[in-house]
Amino acid sequence: MNFNISKYLFKSDKLFNQVQPSFMDELKNISKILRCKKGEYLYHEGSLPKAVYKLNKGKIKIEQTGDDGRSRIVYIYTVGEYFGFRPLLSKEKHPVSAVILEESEVEIFDGKGFLNIAKRSPHLSFNLLEILSFEFNVWINLISSLSHKSAKERVAIILLILNEKYKNADNRTAITMSKADIASYSQTTEETVVRVLTFFKESAVLTTESRKVFIKNKCLLEIIAEGF
Repeated sequence: MNFNISKYLFKSDKLFNQVQPSFMDELKNISKILRCKKGEYLYHEGSLPKAVYKLNKGKIKIEQTGDDGRSRIVYIYTVGEYFGFRPLLSKEKHPVSAVILEESEVEIFDGKGFLNIAKRSPHLSFNLLEILSFEFNVWINLISSLSHKSAKERVAIILLILNEKYKNADNRTAITMSKADIASYSQTTEETVVRVLTFFKESAVLTTESRKVFIKNKCLLEIIAEGF
């Protein structure tokens, strides 16, 4: 059994792959840097799209309001990833909110300028099509897994995703997301997350230190995530 983490991760960092230097210069000219603090909103659900974003530093959580009025996390963006282009291309309002998870630096590309360049750059247009197609599969994979698995399995999947998202340059990982956010991401309650994390600690799957979570037995966590 091999747990395939890639089916839960976007590939938006490939957005500018092989884009011609002249178009890259144009993209640079329509961009600006924004420094954000934890808890700030980059954009709100229901707002009109005005830009494409690249995360240069930090982490951003993407939230959506459910029918019950509660917000739930649907994705976490990390350094190097681009986002915000989907509603811009479809000319629809943002279906989600982007919330700063930790102190971050975001590069913002003007929406109209980006679309103008995308129409003229074959590589950028193809990259957009490829990324959007792949992201559709990621959404389906995540929705399917979270709707059919037990709470313990859902928390295991989210911890494995976060283990990738929080990996640093030294390949070390300390997950610092709050239990409330882990609950929101795994579609469980905070009480359930506390109970599952305690079980995982007792099973030597992970350890905790203050608000940090360290995965110690990734193999066993993958087995749990798969329902074995």
